Amino acid sequence: MPAEPTQPRLRFFVFTCRDPKTDFRLPLVDALRLNFETYYIWLRRRPVVSGPASSTTTEMSLSKFLRFIRRFRRDGKVNIYFNSSNTYFPGITAILRMVATAGVWCLDMHDDLRYHNKGIRRLREEIIISLLRRLSHVTVHAAPTLLELFPRSQHLGNASNIQPLADAAPHRNNVLIIASFDERFDFDFLSELARLCPAIQFHLYGWTRPDDRATQAQVIAIETRHANIRYFGPYKMDNLPEILRGYKVSVAPYRTNTPLTHYIDPLRFYHCLNAGLEVVSTDIPQARYMHDWIHLVPDVAAAAETLTAIRSGTAAKQPAYTPITWEQRAERLVQIILTLPRTGALLGEPVDQCSESGRCRSRA
Repeated sequence: MPAEPTQPRLRFFVFTCRDPKTDFRLPLVDALRLNFETYYIWLRRRPVVSGPASSTTTEMSLSKFLRFIRRFRRDGKVNIYFNSSNTYFPGITAILRMVATAGVWCLDMHDDLRYHNKGIRRLREEIIISLLRRLSHVTVHAAPTLLELFPRSQHLGNASNIQPLADAAPHRNNVLIIASFDERFDFDFLSELARLCPAIQFHLYGWTRPDDRATQAQVIAIETRHANIRYFGPYKMDNLPEILRGYKVSVAPYRTNTPLTHYIDPLRFYHCLNAGLEVVSTDIPQARYMHDWIHLVPDVAAAAETLTAIRSGTAAKQPAYTPITWEQRAERLVQIILTLPRTGALLGEPVDQCSESGRCRSRA
């Protein structure tokens, strides 16, 4: 029997700015942990570190955290620093870059991180992104359209930890909408769709930014105007399989022809398709990339017709889909890392006689 291939000698540190309860990068961490020593770090005033096992979680002062990072000297493994902290901690990132042992820094551009900001705030975000790119050896992106902003970045893409679910579907005749309700969501589209489809109940799950009063008001208003729209509030990732199990169809009413949706790679596409749902989406670039599996609709009338066809059993695209998992994305990330000349140099560098700066002297 041939021997199993040896895993490359890598150690991962994944930095996030998001609460682990809602962090979409946590499944990637779990996938990396299957083969690599991996630490998951929630950056905040007192960073929270878990790893290498998920059951071990420690909250630290910033000074203690920096000492923690410094202790990982050259020991035969190459440290991979995966920065998914958006633009929240450029100062800490710069300090970590100076303090941590030499390794490979990877910037996670999972979206256009300038988001909805305008004016001075947008300029500030652009400056931070430029700094983070300079501090990184490689940038990975999610949606292929992000190549327009970062031509030298590598495609990683999103995925889902959801597996195909049992066919329970108590709300078989209803439609699921899971979203981050913000400027990207087309409330007018949904309102008109609900009017054209009075026999369908549209169930909304998701959250709004705490300071986004305008969007919060829109969620309340659309539920008040339409008897067939019901908002169930935010959800946690742990609740998602149970939610998805209840439906056969999901609609993604994104605003179109706007930079806000031009660069997104919606997680809900992968969650719903992996679970076995048919997905109907407005015409955004990522839906076009996934048109073999997603029902792409140009307007509300087409969406209503598509929902009718799906419910009657005359339209189905999901059966052609093969689940895209975070294990696959973890493998892709490792491939990207291993193609870098820096990684090869670090893997081949002698590990004895190392100085305190993390640089190793040749045995010769």
